[in-house]
Amino acid sequence: MNRNEFDNIVENLTYLPQKYILLFRDICKYGMVSFFALVVDVGLLYVLVEYLQVFYLYAATISFCCGLTVNYILGKIFVFKQSKLQPGKEFLLYSLIGVVGLGLNDLIIYVLVLLNLWYLIAKAVSVAVVFFFHFFARRSLFEH
Repeated sequence: MNRNEFDNIVENLTYLPQKYILLFRDICKYGMVSFFALVVDVGLLYVLVEYLQVFYLYAATISFCCGLTVNYILGKIFVFKQSKLQPGKEFLLYSLIGVVGLGLNDLIIYVLVLLNLWYLIAKAVSVAVVFFFHFFARRSLFEH
């Protein structure tokens, strides 16, 4: 890509509606927050299964809940700073979203392991699906 092509792309970005630019920015910020939560989630999953011999679905549930907690705290600090809800109600709704995400997580991992995929590969597929579910569900709780 030469300089002119790059300049044209940047210039065309200025024509995008502001809401799409903000959405892209928030997805990127949420991606960074989710990366740290993912390190906690997958790291703990691996330790629980490989070193502590915990059944993979129990370990996936425990590690997902820990990662979700990290995601909530960092997301509140860096991404979703302004809520249209009272803090208690916000956390309750976030927890409900988390429970649905947990169900998706465990279901995806369970089905893919039944299909003979390694549990960490199944987790990678789950992460891709649950990331977008959580982002859009959580984003709907906040004003922009």
